[in-house]
Formats: sequence, C-alpha cells, structure tokens
Amino acid sequence: MTEDTKTNWFKTRSATAIFAVIAFIGGFVFLGNDFTGNVILSSKQPFNLISFVGLLLIFCSAILAVYAIQKK
Repeated sequence: MTEDTKTNWFKTRSATAIFAVIAFIGGFVFLGNDFTGNVILSSKQPFNLISFVGLLLIFCSAILAVYAIQKK
C-alpha cells in the first residue's frame, strides 16, 4: 500500500465510521468505574478525570457519526 493510498483511506466514510465506533466503545469503557479500577478513587475525588475522558470520547464519536452520515 502506497502512502497516497493510506492517506486516501483515512478520508473515506467507512474509516470515519470505524473511528466513531471505536471512540463510542472506548468512551463507555472509561465511564465505568468498575472496569477501569476507579472504584477506589470514586469516594475520594469529587471530579474524576477518567470519566471526563469517557464523556469526551462519546461526544467525539457522536460528531464522527454525524460526519460519516452526511459525508458524500
């Protein structure tokens, strides 16, 4: 695969949709305190940075999904 082919693949609708699904799944992984081991920290900190990262990933996946649907 040449460099130009790789660059063109990242601009396709399917690549955008794949990144949206990965970001969506990753967002829910970071939101769950049981899965990431943040159960110990949840009682001591009022604001959890890892949960914020999860919300940010879910928000980015929504933007990517809308972009993939509207892209021609």
